[in-house]
Amino acid sequence: MGLFSSKKKTTSQTKLICNPEDIGSYKCIFIASYRKLPVEISWEESSAADDKMSESLQMVGLNRYPCVEDGDFKVCGTHAVMTYLNIKGTAPTIHPRKARVLAAQNYWIQVLVTKFEPLLTDIKSNSEQISNILESLDKSIESENHIVGDFTIADLHWSAVFKCLEDQDQGSIFSSYANINSWLSKMKTEIPAYDTKAEKIAA
Repeated sequence: MGLFSSKKKTTSQTKLICNPEDIGSYKCIFIASYRKLPVEISWEESSAADDKMSESLQMVGLNRYPCVEDGDFKVCGTHAVMTYLNIKGTAPTIHPRKARVLAAQNYWIQVLVTKFEPLLTDIKSNSEQISNILESLDKSIESENHIVGDFTIADLHWSAVFKCLEDQDQGSIFSSYANINSWLSKMKTEIPAYDTKAEKIAA
């Protein structure tokens, strides 16, 4: 080793910590795979002990999943992790260039997160409200390749939810909506990790 030689810097693998019952985990996996980021996926099951600890720390309602670890950096929560994964690396970010597309993207994400997802806690009782939202979405994407025309993060958000519903044998909720099903078939080919439980997403 020479007098001025330096130690070779090693780079750590970006790690996604996910929960198989958490919709946000799949959203983050989808954006990592779409942007072709090399990510290691670690699946963790939540436990009663975790829930009890969250209550004692007054953290009820705060997401423990998903998290991303990259070297000495760690952040948790769907929005924070998706934002990080959308900017990290050299691949183009998923960001609409037109104001109207960006606004439409954010509108459909807001509908999903604040209106649709909470209804899934009791599908039977909320069936009418669920149908109303799906009818609006189905009508909106008629003759469109994606939810707002261009591929946006809204497509990743909704795809993750529909995947989780299918995995829980609840696909009948949206099976009668032709436009949604046509769009979802396209997403299954455009999102590399749609049929996940792979331990790694290759670049």
